[in-house]
Amino acid sequence: MQSYMLLPLYLLVLLVYVIISLIDMWKSYTASSNSSDFLFFILTLVALFAGFLLAPILSLLFHWKRNRLKRNIGLVLFFILIIAYIVRFFIS
Repeated sequence: MQSYMLLPLYLLVLLVYVIISLIDMWKSYTASSNSSDFLFFILTLVALFAGFLLAPILSLLFHWKRNRLKRNIGLVLFFILIIAYIVRFFIS
């Protein structure tokens, strides 16, 4: 499979991760009325439209101490991005 075909799939996976994180942030805020959860929700929502690459990082930070599985998924997605840029740098 060509690398240019994997980019839209990767971005779709990142978008799904961010949307799931937004849902978790909203559920956490409505359950506890914690202002930091609401702040993460608003910042991630703004970052989703303003600069998409910041939104997964905010989602990862939100899940850092809350959900181990989602934190690990975020780390894997982040490392895939870093490895892809390194490989692309050395290939071209």
